[in-house]
Amino acid sequence: MIDISVKIEDVTFKNPFLVGSGPTTGNPQKIVSAYKAGWGGVVTKTIGDSVVRKSVRPMYGAMKRGDQLIAFENLELITEETLETWEKFLKEVKSETKFPVVVSIMGGPDHGEWIRLARWAEDRGADVLELNFGCPHGEPEKKTGAFIGQHPDLVFSYTKEVTSAVGIPVLVKLTPNVTDITETASEARRGGAVGVTAINTVTGVIGVDIEKEQPLPEISGMSGYGGISGPAVKPLGLGAVGRINQSVKTWISGVGGITDWKDAVEYLMMGASTVQLVTYTMLRGFNFLGWWKRDLMSFMNRKGYSTIEEMVGKASRKMTNYETLESITKRRTDIDFEISQLRGEVYG
Repeated sequence: MIDISVKIEDVTFKNPFLVGSGPTTGNPQKIVSAYKAGWGGVVTKTIGDSVVRKSVRPMYGAMKRGDQLIAFENLELITEETLETWEKFLKEVKSETKFPVVVSIMGGPDHGEWIRLARWAEDRGADVLELNFGCPHGEPEKKTGAFIGQHPDLVFSYTKEVTSAVGIPVLVKLTPNVTDITETASEARRGGAVGVTAINTVTGVIGVDIEKEQPLPEISGMSGYGGISGPAVKPLGLGAVGRINQSVKTWISGVGGITDWKDAVEYLMMGASTVQLVTYTMLRGFNFLGWWKRDLMSFMNRKGYSTIEEMVGKASRKMTNYETLESITKRRTDIDFEISQLRGEVYG
């Protein structure tokens, strides 16, 4: 019997596929649609304080080769809805769904704001919290988002404050825009987070209109450095998940460039227990998941896996440092040389 459910403490996701924090989890209608399509859970669009934040327009850009999406850029901020509106949203979601709802939050530089938001979310039925320490644009200028995520000491202090204030599991969403993501993952764990989400978007520019000398997307003749997602970032996500899995004893939700069930399996084998999709759900909706789950279970049956946990980290165990690879290569070269001598293939 194949079981594709996944647990994080006392919270059970019926399958490892979650809709990640973003436009497709920004209102109850979309979240309920994801539930009806069979997703394991959702992470809400990031909720802030009572100050409404308006994103620039246009906020998206894409890099394609023919019809194939290579990368996607967003300049979108967190939710534009107030806490009062989200209170209604969460009440509706909790009444119409029976899957775990992970509430993503982001406060300002004041630790107290994070604590208030965390308690607010817990009181309104959040099953898990995700602290957004990864947003790479707009928020760092306000000393939050990726600004926190780029400083291990801040990751620890903000995480510790939140985990000490609530009784539900806390995840930390990490920015990839750091030298060593295992440092911030370790500090999140030390601060009491039960796991991490890796990765958030990568800072970049989606392209330049060379005729107009204009970086894209164009916003009244200007542009900004945005968050890059889509297939191009999958190798970065896999690398981050693998490094964290090897270095930090923590639960991982993998994100970045997932466009089919095989991509999801790659993340699981590098150390993730669940995966999150955002960009692909923006392009394809939610209803493809039935085929993905079927194909995943068929693969597990063929390979002899009975649970998701049996796959987790299978590939990351085979990752090593360059010195070891050099040693392996030298040994194999020596062996090949000796065999060729025995065969009379080496002269001189």
